[in-house]
Amino acid sequence: MTISILSIILGLLLLALPAYLLARLDMPLTVRAAKAVGRMMAQMVVAGAMLWALWRVDKLWVSLLWVVVTTAAAAWLLVKRARLPQKQLFLPVCGGLLTGVLVVGAYLLLVLRQEEPMAARWIVPVGGVLLAHVLTTNTRAVSAYFEALRTDAQSYYTLLGNGASRLAALTPYVRQALRSMMEPTVSSLAVMGLLALPMLLAGLLLGGVTPVAATVLFVLLVVAGIAASVLALVVTLWLADKRVFNKRGELKDLKNDKK
Repeated sequence: MTISILSIILGLLLLALPAYLLARLDMPLTVRAAKAVGRMMAQMVVAGAMLWALWRVDKLWVSLLWVVVTTAAAAWLLVKRARLPQKQLFLPVCGGLLTGVLVVGAYLLLVLRQEEPMAARWIVPVGGVLLAHVLTTNTRAVSAYFEALRTDAQSYYTLLGNGASRLAALTPYVRQALRSMMEPTVSSLAVMGLLALPMLLAGLLLGGVTPVAATVLFVLLVVAGIAASVLALVVTLWLADKRVFNKRGELKDLKNDKK
């Protein structure tokens, strides 16, 4: 599939009508929208250049390095969004995300049984889709888990005082984190594909994949995203345990990152 410069220009003309209406009705919003579109285009240019380089090099270690670097950036962003201390939780979050993406991604690539499953054209898209899903869902889950511990730590200490194990005392908080992760996902899955084609499925069809193969691949990617999110959360909380609790099981001070 090739796209000419003329096609790009004509496609961008679709912005003319919304830009005109916004300029007439709300100029400050027009400026913000223009900046947002400009940033998006700049990011896509950089991403396109990176993908072009990855496709040209097509080395396993380069593709894996790309996954590691983007996962580290996603972990930093997750901790920042959740307003958690970077020094305490960056490494656990990064380890959790990386485990979820690599383990589930490798399993999915082996299940698909494609030629050259470790090629960049497979590792990069699959890793990117999984990382995007894991970042969104784990931001909600991790934030809910630590916010619940901050605001309702007394319930945790009460359960410990009544003889419960640390795992049993933390179970209500883990349950709340899973709910924060899964409830929006379940809601979106209930209507997905009924009223409009999901963007990922539309992208597969535009890429030349047959409708049947595109549908199967889309379903597998959605299932893999859920599995990667849950695995990433479990590993994150396990790695973070010693960083947020002392040897006596007492919760350490978790100060919000204001920056």
